[in-house]
Amino acid sequence: MPDDPASLFVRDDAHLRDVCDRLRAAGSVAFDTEFIRERSYRPRICLVQVAGADLVALIDPFRVDLTPFWDLVLDESIEAVVHAGGQDLEICNLMTGRVPANVFDVQVAAGLVGLPYPLSYEKLVKQVAGVRIGKAETFSDWSQRPLTPGQLRYAVADVLYLPSVRERLGRGLDERGRMAWMREEMQRLEAEELYLRSAREAWLRVRRLGGLSRRQLAVIRELAEWREAAAEQADVPTRTLLRDEVLVGLARRMPAGVRDLHAIRGLPHPLVDRAGRDMLAAIRRGRESPEPGWPDAADTREGGPAERMLADLAAVAGQGLCLAGEVAPGLLAARADYEEVAEWVAQGGKEAESAPRLLRGWRGEFAGRTIEAVLAGRAALRLTGPPDAPRLDVE
Repeated sequence: MPDDPASLFVRDDAHLRDVCDRLRAAGSVAFDTEFIRERSYRPRICLVQVAGADLVALIDPFRVDLTPFWDLVLDESIEAVVHAGGQDLEICNLMTGRVPANVFDVQVAAGLVGLPYPLSYEKLVKQVAGVRIGKAETFSDWSQRPLTPGQLRYAVADVLYLPSVRERLGRGLDERGRMAWMREEMQRLEAEELYLRSAREAWLRVRRLGGLSRRQLAVIRELAEWREAAAEQADVPTRTLLRDEVLVGLARRMPAGVRDLHAIRGLPHPLVDRAGRDMLAAIRRGRESPEPGWPDAADTREGGPAERMLADLAAVAGQGLCLAGEVAPGLLAARADYEEVAEWVAQGGKEAESAPRLLRGWRGEFAGRTIEAVLAGRAALRLTGPPDAPRLDVE
């Protein structure tokens, strides 16, 4: 850690170009961003931290044009090293309309060499580099200037160890022959469609939709699309403009007039006065839309005992294979993945193009096809080893 982290600040365009030139020559940039989401429709970027093998810098986006930095990150010949980088890549997409094509996420790499997933940056640095770093500034206000000494130390630590952690995890992937698995995982992060924010699909992000009819979901879809546009115009987060539970209440009751809107619990009266007619129009569009175009109701059906048993067996097999093969169970699959495979096998699925995620790519190679064989009765699991070190063998 530098004695004076403030000396690492980049506050003019010439300095930024020099930093980017040095990182470009090295062929790699480790970076992290600090931003605030709570006050505006889109996140406001407040600080960019970058590191290379012999370079650390703190870029102040309030003082410099970030274009050279984004050009560096988007250069396919430059590896962009991140930790849990989805939000950082989302900001890149918001700022540039593009996503880096050469990403290395150390959190994912850790899971592919047997470390827990997801693993926080602090725990990952401690396990891989043997360094303990603090996390006291996690919820800091990064828009304030000047930043405090504690914020500066935290910001530097957030990228200081990324290059060495990446190097060590890369060696672990190479030793296990899993760099191709890593590249497959990164292709998902690098897909621009992952970061598309469609107002028409905003209803899918609304919480607590269980129990709504298809007609009510059609109303939710219209209301959520209206809320996105209204929040963007007001430059406030969508749920600050109107909470999800109020949106659901509107869809349930489908008020027909402004007076009815005032009776909805939690619906701010100033918002009704300002945008009540727009809300009513959205409700009317959803209510009167043709039935074939209504969204499908969420499937809340619980599987029967046999289906749950198959999913449980799939999960046990997956965890056993992960333990033996040094892959984090949380990276391999979620409960929904095991349920999907159990349903696939029960229905005698044969079309490869519609196979569940767990049966495709590296997941299928590592565990999925074995799990499918167990569920189909073509293979069996046998527990071996002492109770404190159990092992599942496939026979």
